[in-house]
Amino acid sequence: MPGPNPETSIELTVEEEKRFRRVAYAPSTPQGEALRYRIILTAHEHPDWKNQRIARELSCGDRTVRKWRRRWVDTRSLEDLPRSGRPRRFSP
Repeated sequence: MPGPNPETSIELTVEEEKRFRRVAYAPSTPQGEALRYRIILTAHEHPDWKNQRIARELSCGDRTVRKWRRRWVDTRSLEDLPRSGRPRRFSP
């Protein structure tokens, strides 16, 4: 498979792995959030897989996989960052 190997491997504790599985496959979890958790779980379970392979298995782009792997390694968080733009006129 083309492309470099991931720079760092994903290491999860047993508690993190249980929580990630629960969130990733819960029917009430928003799909974007569930995908993030599945990316990290797959990277943890298959450390030898490249980003392209994970992306193909999860039906997403390799840029998405790179983004969330890097975010997890840097911050240990899968929260979405605040978006720029004009403030809302009405509260949600």
